[in-house]
Amino acid sequence: SSGINAEWPLLPGRFNAMLALVGRSSCLPLRHGLKCVSPCVVQTSNLSASVVTHWKAERYVSVLSAAALAGAVFYPCLPVDHALAILIPLHTHWGLEQVFLDYVHIKGLKMPISIALKVLTGLTIVALLYFNQHDIGITQAVKDVWNIRRVKPEELG
Repeated sequence: SSGINAEWPLLPGRFNAMLALVGRSSCLPLRHGLKCVSPCVVQTSNLSASVVTHWKAERYVSVLSAAALAGAVFYPCLPVDHALAILIPLHTHWGLEQVFLDYVHIKGLKMPISIALKVLTGLTIVALLYFNQHDIGITQAVKDVWNIRRVKPEELG
C-alpha cells in the first residue's frame, strides 16, 4: 500500500496532511472508501474519480457562495439573488447528505432519506428562484428581516 501523497495528486497538501494526522491519531475508517492500514498510512485504492470530482465541486460551490454573499452585500441584484438561490441550497444539501450518510445506519432508511433530501433541495431552489423573480428577492428579504424593530405597545394604538 502506498502513502497518501502518491494517490491524492489532485488534492491540496493541507488536506493530505489532515488525512495523515487522522490516520495517525485515531486510525479510524475514513469516508469515501478510505481505510486505515497502519497508524501512519492511509490506503486510497477504492477512491473513484467521481469522489474527487465531487470534492472539487463542493469546494467550488463554497467559494462561489462566499463570492455571492459578498455580491449581495456590495452589489445586490437579481443575478446575485439567483446565484444565492442555487448555491446555498446546494451547499446545504451536500452537508446534510454527509450527516445522513455518517449517522443513519438503519437498513432501508438511507434511500428514502436521500430521495426526500433531493426533493426538498430541488423544491427549495425552485421556491427561492420564484421568490427572486416575483417578489422582493433574497437580498432584500434579508435586509428587511435585519431591519425589523420591536414595536412598542403605545405605537400600536
